[in-house]
Amino acid sequence: MQEQLHQGHRERIINKFIEFPDAFNEHELLEIFLFAVYPRKDTNEIAHRLIVAFGSIENVFAANAQQLMTVKGVGKAVAAQIILHAKLMQKIASVKTAGNESAFTSFDNAKKELAELFKGLKGEKFYFFLLNDAFKSVFRLEYSGKGDEVLTDTLEIARAMSLHKAKFALMAHNHPSGKVEPSYQDDIATKKCLIVCNLHGIKLTDHIIVANDKAYSYYGSGRLRYIEEQISLDKI
Repeated sequence: MQEQLHQGHRERIINKFIEFPDAFNEHELLEIFLFAVYPRKDTNEIAHRLIVAFGSIENVFAANAQQLMTVKGVGKAVAAQIILHAKLMQKIASVKTAGNESAFTSFDNAKKELAELFKGLKGEKFYFFLLNDAFKSVFRLEYSGKGDEVLTDTLEIARAMSLHKAKFALMAHNHPSGKVEPSYQDDIATKKCLIVCNLHGIKLTDHIIVANDKAYSYYGSGRLRYIEEQISLDKI
């Protein structure tokens, strides 16, 4: 009975956190974080002890294993989880400060990024990138097969657009044949994505085709603008 009450308490906290993540203070956030280490144990008291001992949640995640384990109830598992999270945050921070090397700020940057992504692939693969206002990818969808086939149902792309606050989008796929020129099916896929982007207020910046060391830009060739005009005519 007690275990059921405890489980119900955790579920309520998690549901509240998902809906109102900014409503939690430091020790409550740490309490939730420790759920993964202690599946059936009350983590509230340990979270309080850690905050009291180190003064802030920032200091908790800056501590080393020996320092953490001086707190009652904190063993190797808790210390390892805290240090792992700290290392992950450091890694994310280092990527953010590394500059715009991976940003799709230009065709040349995008070509370099995509060449690595498609390197060595034998089959055709399609990517749909959602970009922020700095033209960095915030989410991407990956499909195997031809663009017109994988985009028959655009529901997944529409759902991703609704969830991720993107400003721009970019399409990309490879041609294992080595021929970089777009096909009629590529145009259809581009048109479908343009329509979905327009409905969600997102600007499709380009559709890039990569074939070995070559790349084709729908934007650079004027083909993207032509398809946009065709969509406008269809609405008349």
